[in-house]
Amino acid sequence: MISMLAAAAAAALSNPVDPVHEAPFDLSSGRPVVDITINGEGPYPFIFDTGATGAMMRTSLVEELGLSLAGRRSVNSPAGGEPVEVDTTSLGVITLGGAEARDVQAIIIDFGDPQQMGSVGVIGPDIFAAYGRVAYDFSRHSVEIGGALHHGEEAAWQDFSETSPLIEIPITVGEVTLPVHIDTGNPSTLSFPADRAAELPLTGPLRVVGQARTIDRVMEVQAAPIDTPAIIGDVAIPLTRIVTFPLPFANMGAAALDGLYLEIDWTRERMALSDPAE
Repeated sequence: MISMLAAAAAAALSNPVDPVHEAPFDLSSGRPVVDITINGEGPYPFIFDTGATGAMMRTSLVEELGLSLAGRRSVNSPAGGEPVEVDTTSLGVITLGGAEARDVQAIIIDFGDPQQMGSVGVIGPDIFAAYGRVAYDFSRHSVEIGGALHHGEEAAWQDFSETSPLIEIPITVGEVTLPVHIDTGNPSTLSFPADRAAELPLTGPLRVVGQARTIDRVMEVQAAPIDTPAIIGDVAIPLTRIVTFPLPFANMGAAALDGLYLEIDWTRERMALSDPAE
């Protein structure tokens, strides 16, 4: 997948003289929701999710657009359970802020409550990899696609891992360093693997606070107070609470990115995170 992205990104559209396609996003659901058009119809609210690849959409939108089924595929659970078979469809043209992605394959799945999530689908930033860069400005609540890089070579760039195009980079909390998925489709701050929680400098006990659902299971969620920042590159993200899941990796959600600038360099397969004021 990494080589495919590199080839696409190198092909065009990452030149500094190219225009920047910019669009606002809404954070009222806790997730960045953008308005996209599909085959000239819309706009429709979609979560712009770094924790997703390609596109996902609800059955009702497929029916509204009159899209045909293209086949079926397996979707893997992040919890490592059994894959789930879902229908797929092909989207001719997706447009966001003037940037276009063509022939995107979308899975059809009715996830969550559309009113609570504020969206009828999800798109991953990888569908715009051919533009060379995608950036999330959580201070101005906007998305940028294409144009020159915001961060220079002196920035603390983090290379993609083998999970690309999903963003997985090192995070440090106290004395613990492990991979973290940057997941803007998650409205919370930081979740940690349950089997590593005992290594953290928690300031109180873990308590059950609810449940979380993946595509194949329901998991118990625990949380505890903490007063130690999470470190990614040069950025220290303050923490007051940490959540644990029975997953093998940490997950950083949109709440942790408040006020920060996240830039994805598809051409060189890396990302950088900074405070715009700095």
